[in-house]
Amino acid sequence: MQKTIILMSLLGLAACTPAIDSSFKDDPQHLGVFVATSNIMVNTSIMLKDAAGNPVKIQVVHYGHDDTGYINSPLAPGRYTLVGYSPDGENAVSLATPDGYFDIQANCFNYGGHYDFGVDQTGKPSYMNTTTLKDIEGLPKDLKRLADGRDVCAAPMGGENQRLSAADAASQLDL
Repeated sequence: MQKTIILMSLLGLAACTPAIDSSFKDDPQHLGVFVATSNIMVNTSIMLKDAAGNPVKIQVVHYGHDDTGYINSPLAPGRYTLVGYSPDGENAVSLATPDGYFDIQANCFNYGGHYDFGVDQTGKPSYMNTTTLKDIEGLPKDLKRLADGRDVCAAPMGGENQRLSAADAASQLDL
């Protein structure tokens, strides 16, 4: 009976943990992985456009009962523009700002920082983005593991990426 309860608990925990997409691990020369955190409370999508204007959806997921939403998606190198999100998993909210873009580099753990979605003083949807590479240390192990032995890139909204070599990342960050 006790073994059954433990097994059921482990299976329940596994169901709450999102799968890490393996395409970045399999093809890092042609992909970068984009990882960020968010204050979105449900598993939902963030909508992007790539440099050619094609729509791209990336998923916000939650580990267990944590309120933090985690964004984890392999993306082709290039520039992406944030165009919207769904705060409740049903209703889409459009976002358009002149600095609402970020760049992805191949063979790199591209850390987008933390997105804080909300409304501005006029009631329009808005967001703030903060990117501090040291915050990578607080990511769940499965996400941090993607940075192990790889270059780490800061992928801030509206700014240029800064690439930290794998050796420098290993000596400066607790991965």
